[in-house]
Amino acid sequence: MIFKENLLEIYQDYTYFIIDIWGVIHDGTEIYPGVIENLQKIRKSGKKICFLSNAPRRSVRAETLLNNFGITKDLYDFVLTSGEATFLYLQENEDLDPRYFYMGPDKDLDLLDGLDYQMTKMSEAKFIVNTGLGDEFLTVESRQKDLEDGIKYNLPMICVNPDLIVVKQSGLTILCAGLLAKKYQEMGGKVMYFGKPYQSVYDKVKKIFNAKQDDKFLAIGDGIETDIKGANENNIDSVLIAGGILGEKLNVKYRQLPKLEKMEEICTEYDIRPKFVIAGL
Repeated sequence: MIFKENLLEIYQDYTYFIIDIWGVIHDGTEIYPGVIENLQKIRKSGKKICFLSNAPRRSVRAETLLNNFGITKDLYDFVLTSGEATFLYLQENEDLDPRYFYMGPDKDLDLLDGLDYQMTKMSEAKFIVNTGLGDEFLTVESRQKDLEDGIKYNLPMICVNPDLIVVKQSGLTILCAGLLAKKYQEMGGKVMYFGKPYQSVYDKVKKIFNAKQDDKFLAIGDGIETDIKGANENNIDSVLIAGGILGEKLNVKYRQLPKLEKMEEICTEYDIRPKFVIAGL
């Protein structure tokens, strides 16, 4: 585990970069300092960049958000979200029974627009689409009845965002779809995940890049159970941004490096170890 200040200290040895968005590029409200400048330097050297996000919405919406933060299309090759991966899977499997029950906020209701699927009530559904808790649901417990009904009707769940939480710079924690999916599994429900750390999304990235087997990839993210685990399990060198999700545990903010002993504790706790730890992109 090697500590570095930012990506500019390690990027030269790699051709392809898989970069997380929330917690690496921005905190949901503001872009982190130095991000655009460093991306510009990396791109000028001819490197290839993909933004891989567990956002439960189509890639085009993530591209719009990036543009609003000043991350223009000349700074990357493509964006792939877990929402896009879900959409493509369901598009390729439209012979499935189209009736589904939706769990999530209103802003992601349009995820399956353009496909022949129909949102319905739980008793008539054949599967659950989970993009998050939902606007009026603040805790996993508040959705307990829906989870119990899903078990009752033996409905498989599609989890469109495996993340458990995301964290703003202010320290505000936002609960994600992965928490609901985890609870559903604990209750005996079946869950299909789209996004990091699962192999299918990395295979899709490599296919889009048309990368060769020996091409060198580097994955950067703040989620040790998603970004780092996913990279490690897919033979990709990994970089942890210390001041994202783990910032409170490590007692650091973005652009700060943690103490080695604290980082070792986290790696031992999760049994996951990044190749690099950096203070910010």
